[in-house]
Amino acid sequence: MADNQITDKAVNYIDGMGLRERIHFVMDPGSVAIDTLGIRLPDPETIEEGVPIPATYLIDGAGRVQFVDVRTDYHLWLDPAVVLEALGKTAPSS
Repeated sequence: MADNQITDKAVNYIDGMGLRERIHFVMDPGSVAIDTLGIRLPDPETIEEGVPIPATYLIDGAGRVQFVDVRTDYHLWLDPAVVLEALGKTAPSS
């Protein structure tokens, strides 16, 4: 995440939902990693400066990228079943 994305409001939301141990923020001062990955939001509004487009990376213990999903529309979410499949797991049945 770009450093300007981690706000008190975002942290309070995570804490309020009891997700502190499940969600970890990774700071990217100056959006260096975002630029390296080529996922900087094009034509951002002021509040979005340095923010990446939605992307999901699964990286194994050796640091190798095993799965990538990059989206230009943040309204379209990656189906969790796709992530579970990439992890070699199956989605729980409902």
